[in-house]
Amino acid sequence: MASSSSSTSLSLLLLLSLLSVSSAQSITRAAGILSDSGFKSMSLALNLASDSLNTLSPSLTVFAPADAAFSTSGQPSLDLVRLHILPVAFPLRSLKSLPFGAKIATLLDGDSLTVTTLPADGLVSLNNVTVTATPIFDDGALIIFVIDRFFDRYFRISGPIGSQSPKILGSCSAPGNPNQTAAAETAEFSEASEVLRSKGCSVMASFLDMQFHGFLKYQTMLTIFAPVDQVMVSRIGDLGQYSSVLHRHVVPCRLSWSDLKSLEDGSLLRTNLQGFDINVSRYDSVLELNGVSVIMPELYHNDWLVVHGISEVLELPQSTTQNPTEPNPVVPSPPQSPADEGRSSGEVLVFRDYLLVFLVALVVYYFFRD
Repeated sequence: MASSSSSTSLSLLLLLSLLSVSSAQSITRAAGILSDSGFKSMSLALNLASDSLNTLSPSLTVFAPADAAFSTSGQPSLDLVRLHILPVAFPLRSLKSLPFGAKIATLLDGDSLTVTTLPADGLVSLNNVTVTATPIFDDGALIIFVIDRFFDRYFRISGPIGSQSPKILGSCSAPGNPNQTAAAETAEFSEASEVLRSKGCSVMASFLDMQFHGFLKYQTMLTIFAPVDQVMVSRIGDLGQYSSVLHRHVVPCRLSWSDLKSLEDGSLLRTNLQGFDINVSRYDSVLELNGVSVIMPELYHNDWLVVHGISEVLELPQSTTQNPTEPNPVVPSPPQSPADEGRSSGEVLVFRDYLLVFLVALVVYYFFRD
């Protein structure tokens, strides 16, 4: 038991180290591209701060103020530089799809950018700063936009949140497609995991890879809310919480972005974690789940699975007394084999075993793929 836990923790540390190296390379590459494009000041700022800007995500979005902004405001602080970097590759079409008031997590912990684009606007606006119509660089993993001035860290929008009587939405599983083979479903789930990794949700993708067999066996419709890697860092290391974190971000129902937007404020989504529901609300027209903004609608979708990116982790209530590793009864646990009988926390142990095997394979892949 102790050996398994230590090996899993070591594998996670190796994974974090690899992701950190990848993110450092992305920062250095962004600085070089900006310098070659004539944005010398932001290039210098990234180079000076590069040792302190490591993130778990291999994908980044950089908002680069013009050199004139530096002449007016001077050299930015490290926190201000972090505010201008997103830990995900955020394409222009995704920025345009976000409603007014949506929050986008940045590398500056606890600080987000607020979408201030109005319906009639032709250009994207964040914190009341206009973003260029097209990025100066976009290869899918690194995206660089130009802005005419620095974002204001203390920019805020306030407004009332409407609410109505809660309506609980339980399992809405549908019969599976008889023509859909297990191999095809597995391939689609793997495809979804790859999309999550490319969008800066590698930790959640790893969690899903560990559990997809159970999902496919007991459910045919799923919606997954995936937090970005930047906010998942604190969850790595506490193995006993992995099952809880995963299950409370999974809804046993396929909910497209249009389905979510059509829900009334106060609607409750039942999750795969017993006793944990997601409250749907709006804050200045921004769709929120337990107060967490949906920032990347429909990162992935097919006939039975939809994945939405969210800005934070869906936290357990402070007063909760339930077992955080117990899944909701709507998803029965697989029967234990005789070898598992007698284990006090069988589900958690099986989850750890899968996690260890996957992460070791992942580390080997990263080291030897070239």
